[in-house]
Amino acid sequence: MKHSSTDAPKSQNPVRPPARAGSGLNERPHRPTQAVRALPFGPLGNQIPAIATAVLRTLGRTCRVVERRNEEYTATRVLGERKNIIFATWHNRLFYGLYYWSRWVYRHGTKFSLLISASKDGEMLARTIAYMGGDVVRGSSSRRGSEALLGLLDRLRRGYNCAVTPDGPRGPRYRAHAGVVLLAQKSGVPIIPISVGLKRALIFNSWDKFMLPWPMTQARILYGDPVFVPPDADDTIREHFRKKVEDDLNALTRDADDWDGWRRRS
Repeated sequence: MKHSSTDAPKSQNPVRPPARAGSGLNERPHRPTQAVRALPFGPLGNQIPAIATAVLRTLGRTCRVVERRNEEYTATRVLGERKNIIFATWHNRLFYGLYYWSRWVYRHGTKFSLLISASKDGEMLARTIAYMGGDVVRGSSSRRGSEALLGLLDRLRRGYNCAVTPDGPRGPRYRAHAGVVLLAQKSGVPIIPISVGLKRALIFNSWDKFMLPWPMTQARILYGDPVFVPPDADDTIREHFRKKVEDDLNALTRDADDWDGWRRRS
């Protein structure tokens, strides 16, 4: 792990905490009451969600968002017309994105569900989101993919917003898998690509170069244009939209990490 400035480049098994209807990821933590397996991290494993939530909120509150590009358009027009959205972001941007979007959906009074892998690492993240009062669907492109798709379709039909990491859970980094496109096609809900730029971050030595914001750093949130996938899309058309989501996310990510360019434009 190193400190660096950022550079550009299943039966459905949701964990359901006791949260208020329509509140998304609530500001007030809730301990999940549903029985789930113990976390595989020793005697203190089951305390990790509470600790992770505290770290997430503490770090998140110290960061200062200096740009919210296209957020008003996304909130007032796309979300207002469509009722819900599929948010897509790269896996390494998830930490601050999770904090920011939990507050965003709370302010807008919408419901939110996240796709989390069915791995042991995913179990820790799912429990953390449940502790925060969020909704989780377990699965990925490599494991329990069909069940995850059904779970997300169910959430979208019930009016939830959904968030996915198209390059997760194993990569390659910054390459989108086809699942998000199939989800948009089956549901009729548009994909909104989003990237998060952090001026200073800890970069982990993981497949995705996971980013942990440095305390009191600056952040930029960039929203792309909505991507609508036609309901009759075949394999060729789905590949076209998969590549479009990938290209749009990579363009947003390069821009989000270009702090010198942002400073010149400001």
